[in-house]
Amino acid sequence: MKIDSRQATILIVDDEPENLNVLEALLTLVGYRVSAFPRGEMALVAASEELPDLVLLDIRMPWMDGYEVCRRFKADARLRQIPIIFLSAFSDHSDKLRAFEVGGVDYVLKPFAEVEVLARVNTHLRLSRHRLDLEELDAQRVEELAEAHRRLEVRDGTKNPWFSVLSHEMRAPLSGLLGISERLFLDLPAKSAHHSMRVEYDRYSKRLEKLIDDALALARLDVEAADLALRPVPLAQVLRNALSALAGQAPGIDVLSALDAVEEVTVMGEPELLLRAFIDLLLTATRCVAAGQALSVTTRLTDGRAKVTLLTSGKTLSAQALDTFFEVGGQPLLLPDDSGDLGLGAALGSRVIRLAKGWVSVRNGAQQGLVIEISLPANPPHASPSRRLN
Repeated sequence: MKIDSRQATILIVDDEPENLNVLEALLTLVGYRVSAFPRGEMALVAASEELPDLVLLDIRMPWMDGYEVCRRFKADARLRQIPIIFLSAFSDHSDKLRAFEVGGVDYVLKPFAEVEVLARVNTHLRLSRHRLDLEELDAQRVEELAEAHRRLEVRDGTKNPWFSVLSHEMRAPLSGLLGISERLFLDLPAKSAHHSMRVEYDRYSKRLEKLIDDALALARLDVEAADLALRPVPLAQVLRNALSALAGQAPGIDVLSALDAVEEVTVMGEPELLLRAFIDLLLTATRCVAAGQALSVTTRLTDGRAKVTLLTSGKTLSAQALDTFFEVGGQPLLLPDDSGDLGLGAALGSRVIRLAKGWVSVRNGAQQGLVIEISLPANPPHASPSRRLN
């Protein structure tokens, strides 16, 4: 999608020929490419064939009103990220609220001032460009971090300086990029509707920071595994702490847990790493669950092993996706909302469990959803003293 103001394509949808002519002439004059349509159905077909960079959309139209057109844009994975500005003579607060609820990013009242339309279009094209830059940087960083992890061969004498340099080189450019974006938000008027982009910006920036943290943790595990000490850890308490950390990070998802089977059980592990592993595996499971669906956490003891099962409802995966589920950078687009891959959490969680002499597996459920199973050797509460990993 091209966002340069001299190349961007604006799609106009309005059943009034006069409005179409005025807007098309105005936008063409300043250098935009323009496609204009009097019906929502026609605009949807055209957008599917050639993605526009922004849509100006009337509300009151025959056959399909602007609200329904916007809903259909947001229901299409290829079209949902395109910003939609409503142009309407409806000035009632409920009309504006409905426009934002269906996915609009702005609302301009008719009769409109030409300078206002141009300003709104330019602002939302710039915000869209910054979002795309963040997504591109996200994908680039994941690829770079995965490659760095595969190539990382560090010895005791140089590992600490190398990790310091690696962390700085990753975080410095990211801090600069996030700082620029923060400044753009600060420059917006306090009541600007553009602040609605902040939620999406925060989500991408937090994900980038977590990817860096996870990549560094994976690299450290490869180098420092032999130095980690295992000691008895109460499994039920670790699970409760992980579920507590998960609270608020999976809105709209019901999380059900049954931990009775491991109340008196300990497992051998490094407490902080084991907690991080379960948090990452729980977060991975929630990313495979759509809003309104459920995640259940159950436990059992079998043949001297403590088993924790994460069961999701809904989505299942292909055989190839299951095979690469715990690989670094190996996941395809898996998520219900097509928002990306699973990041590095699944790989990190799996690695920590293996260091604790356990294993993790994933499979499709009998009817629907995924089954992620974690198995660890079970010990009584007075388990043996600390020992080092081999």
